[in-house]
Amino acid sequence: MKLHSADLDWVTPDAEKVIARHARVSTKDPDREEYEKLLTYCIKHAHWSVFEQASASFEISTTRAISPQILRHRSFVFQELSQRYCEPNETLDLEEKPFQFELRFQASKNRQSSVDRLPVYMCESFWERLEFIDSQVQGLYKEMLDAGVARECARNILPLYTPTRMHMSGTVRSFLHYVGLRGKDDTQAEHRQIARSIGYRLARELPTVVKAVRASEDPSLKGWDFLRYLPQ
Repeated sequence: MKLHSADLDWVTPDAEKVIARHARVSTKDPDREEYEKLLTYCIKHAHWSVFEQASASFEISTTRAISPQILRHRSFVFQELSQRYCEPNETLDLEEKPFQFELRFQASKNRQSSVDRLPVYMCESFWERLEFIDSQVQGLYKEMLDAGVARECARNILPLYTPTRMHMSGTVRSFLHYVGLRGKDDTQAEHRQIARSIGYRLARELPTVVKAVRASEDPSLKGWDFLRYLPQ
């Protein structure tokens, strides 16, 4: 399991054909094979409702620092790992140490953003101290559970870098605009990484739709500019 990544749970079978067929609900032959021009037209002229006729779901691996940012997108339905039910570090199979999160300098012109990474020697110094703090916190957390303290109470001491897993489901329309916003460079790097991994997978599943989105001049879709080519 890699932090700040997303894997496809499922997507509506033949999603583009479904969207096209439903968009042609008022025509005599809604099942016509050709639909690239139709979907491109709908995106160009912001006929977004037809893209609500297909849906997808992604499994997301991240931390408690990032999950609230994702949960703000209210057009989706979420199911997140519960710290009242399980111990995150034992439930999730992690490929990295959560306390070794990327360290970046504070941006000078944007109070909520960051810029270049800190030098390695600075990161190693901070990570060494964080490892000590993490061992203390995790030890105390385990002691509290062993003493009978409820997980819903003991979780209050866990840091924001605690890993979590969530499932995010929504319509194609919602995902197009989510990636369009969160795929942009001004999104926090970890969240942007998740959005772009969703974008890459959607490009494989919905190549016609994503091609049209990338050609759009709609500013709400500019987050798709990261995608330089369509995956095969």
